[in-house]
Amino acid sequence: MAVRHNWALVTLAGSVAVAGSALAQDLNALDKRVKALEKAGGGQSVQRSKKSMSLTVSGHVNRAVQFRDNGTTSGVLHVTNNLSRTRVRWVGTGKINDDLTAGTKIELGNQSAISSGQDLGDNADANGAAALDERHIEFTITSKTLGKLWVGQGVTASEDTSEYDLSGTGVATLNGDIASLAGSEAFQVNNAAQGRTVGDVFDNFDGAGRRDRIRYDTPKFAGFRVAVSHHNADSWDAGLHYGGSFGGVKVAAGLGYADDTTRNFNQTINGSASVLLPLGLSFTVGAASRSSDSDLGGTDPDWLYGKIGYRFTGLGMGETRLAVEYSEVNDLAAVDEEASYFGVAAVQIIEDLSAELYLSYHRLDLDVSVGANPDDIDLVTAGARFKF
Repeated sequence: MAVRHNWALVTLAGSVAVAGSALAQDLNALDKRVKALEKAGGGQSVQRSKKSMSLTVSGHVNRAVQFRDNGTTSGVLHVTNNLSRTRVRWVGTGKINDDLTAGTKIELGNQSAISSGQDLGDNADANGAAALDERHIEFTITSKTLGKLWVGQGVTASEDTSEYDLSGTGVATLNGDIASLAGSEAFQVNNAAQGRTVGDVFDNFDGAGRRDRIRYDTPKFAGFRVAVSHHNADSWDAGLHYGGSFGGVKVAAGLGYADDTTRNFNQTINGSASVLLPLGLSFTVGAASRSSDSDLGGTDPDWLYGKIGYRFTGLGMGETRLAVEYSEVNDLAAVDEEASYFGVAAVQIIEDLSAELYLSYHRLDLDVSVGANPDDIDLVTAGARFKF
């Protein structure tokens, strides 16, 4: 019995050895086949690559329902909220060495029934525009010691300097930018369009916008950084940006300068500042002045803005944010014209969904220098932004 048992063990060991040898031969043959396919080309190659850049995909969907009343007619519109329109972005990052990193960014925005392009007479969904358009197409080189270089389509150095706001309500109401919510809506006189739209008479003069440009930002020094950029048609701008906190008080501010004769103005100086207190109360102010080309019928408009906000946690879903604001623009469409609006807004954060629900009300007023003043425009906006 012992002999038979030992013989069985020997037989089993031999079988395992033979199987192991066969498996090794199969793996060797498979490896040779892979290498042959790699050399074959013609769409049959198998490539092995080492990825040096990471890729992150993100974005958000932002839709709203608006009720508008321009004094002649009223109605409901279904819109993409252009204060923060629906978008998707692809961000690549890679490390060059301990000091340098490289980045790429492609961001496209959606314009379906965009709120800035809709009016009460509009039934179109896309406003005749492309469903997606470029917001950012750029690459960056960042040095911890020397700062950051931006090349391509993206924000200029003075962009956002009118829109520093710590109230957390920018998705519903943002520092004088009422044109993004209702820019194409026409003011009415005696049941007819007066000749001015919301976009004609309201602006917060927020720097040079997004352009094809080259931009440089310094490293931060005590919370400050300086940015300069040059755009096509030989225009340029600069911005001074600040962010910091003192004893629990947060402060954010910006000051911009833009020189851009290609868009019928010579210089714009603009800025904003916002303070958030530990108890959740915030105060935001903004101002701007533009010198336009008078030979082309331009004016020298100015802008003033103020907002009071309050942030608190009480509903268990996330912060609740409230704000009241006032904005005034003088001489934008014509000399001695004054456009102003009053607004209130509420934003509810839903942390588990990375979402915000919002509701706002605005009343817009225009005083003209010639003829009867048009009717006020009332605007109610309710919507949601879901981030991914």
